Amino acid sequence: MLVNTSESLGQTVGVLDALHCGAVLIGPAGVIVHANERLCRMMRRPLDELLGRYLWEFYPPEETQRLQDEFHREANDEVEKETTLPCAGGEPLPVIISSRPLDHAAPRAGHRILTIIDISQQKRVEKRFQQQYQEVAKLSDTVLEQALDLKHYSRSLEEKVRERTAELHEANMDAILMLAVACEARDSDTGAHVLRIKEYARILAQELGLSESESEEIAFSAIMHDVGKIQVPDEILKKPGPLTTGERQAMEFHTIAGERILSKRPFFDTARLIARYHHENWDGSGYPDRLASEDIPLPARIVHLVDVFDALTFARVYKSAWQQSDTITEITRLSGTMFDPHLAEVFRALLDAGAFEEIISLRDSPGTFDNI
Repeated sequence: MLVNTSESLGQTVGVLDALHCGAVLIGPAGVIVHANERLCRMMRRPLDELLGRYLWEFYPPEETQRLQDEFHREANDEVEKETTLPCAGGEPLPVIISSRPLDHAAPRAGHRILTIIDISQQKRVEKRFQQQYQEVAKLSDTVLEQALDLKHYSRSLEEKVRERTAELHEANMDAILMLAVACEARDSDTGAHVLRIKEYARILAQELGLSESESEEIAFSAIMHDVGKIQVPDEILKKPGPLTTGERQAMEFHTIAGERILSKRPFFDTARLIARYHHENWDGSGYPDRLASEDIPLPARIVHLVDVFDALTFARVYKSAWQQSDTITEITRLSGTMFDPHLAEVFRALLDAGAFEEIISLRDSPGTFDNI
């Protein structure tokens, strides 16, 4: 059975067809009213095979009832979730589905729009990265065990054990730093941005009264804030013009990807918080979870502020560098909406006192941070 859209829904259908991601219009009864070409390609099915049918019909029988119940339960809600999309003659496709009801005015009442983003490439990269990290972790554990075994030979070897453990820790830190710089270098000249972020975050955290160890933990974790960008395609990351809706969704996904990439070990707890929440805004308008105010972890609020300051004051492929005075004016304007107002006030005071002069004076050069 084919379902034809009325003229009054034509504009909505036209918008769906223009999207760079999969999109489907669901009618009040739950049947598919329209699907754009991108979704047809994703599901490997022609449009006439989709129209007039329920989306859950295409899933395995054991999932049909659960999906049908979910549809009716979420009928009036805005929903975003990671799931899979059934494909004709192939493996299910990993996707993120965003579901939104249309307004209540006829004839759009009861209709829902689903936008569907293919994240199969990100999943493959994430899996490969996790496998590589597990191998590195195994190697690190082996070396640590060997180093600790030396302690039992003689008291005279204890110092060597400490030296070896410290060297391993330093090597691990260097590896993490190289990963962060490599990810950041895809949309800046050398990746020195992450090193400046590290120092801004450390100084600001200390000024807020955090202990030296807490400040150092936030500073080092800050360098991994954009590690999720490894999953963002270059054509989006380096695009000089405005992003489309689908491209912006792919870009915003780097916060979730970064949290998933980082190890679940306690050492990375702060880094995971920063990676996921460093684009949340004080007024709740950020992403990915729309947290607001002090619900946003303090390390993420710190990195959000210094990240924007550094990004504005240095040139990128999509923008010129701002003057420092213009940047501070913008941060002041966004205090209380984008940024924690107390952090913005402390940051401005540090800037006026010259606390950041050495960092600001350093450009994107790999050799300029040897003494930091």
